[in-house]
Amino acid sequence: MQGMKWLGLVAMVALVVAAGGYAVADDGGKCDKSSTCVTGKSSCGGCAGVTASCSILLTDKDGGRWALSGDSDSVKAAFKARGGGKNMTATLAGKPVTKKAKDGKEYKEAKVSEIKIGS
Repeated sequence: MQGMKWLGLVAMVALVVAAGGYAVADDGGKCDKSSTCVTGKSSCGGCAGVTASCSILLTDKDGGRWALSGDSDSVKAAFKARGGGKNMTATLAGKPVTKKAKDGKEYKEAKVSEIKIGS
């Protein structure tokens, strides 16, 4: 009976770890629970050599790079402020697509519905 409990515990831990791998990024608790968000420091994707033209580039706490685009007023404001190294939280409007930059490193490109600018 002890072996069954141990096996059940191991299976639950494996499930939690596997499900955690599908999370897009930590939002620092600033995002609606029904949305998927990414939080990171802003820069210009074009100037950093990640994208072909100027874009909002967020680098998350794990070093993941996110090239973001969208049409809302908050996205336009974030585009203007992108070079300041500000913390931003973006709400994803679609599934991110993984691409490779000129430097050979991966980044994710995604459409967003909203971006909140922090400090």
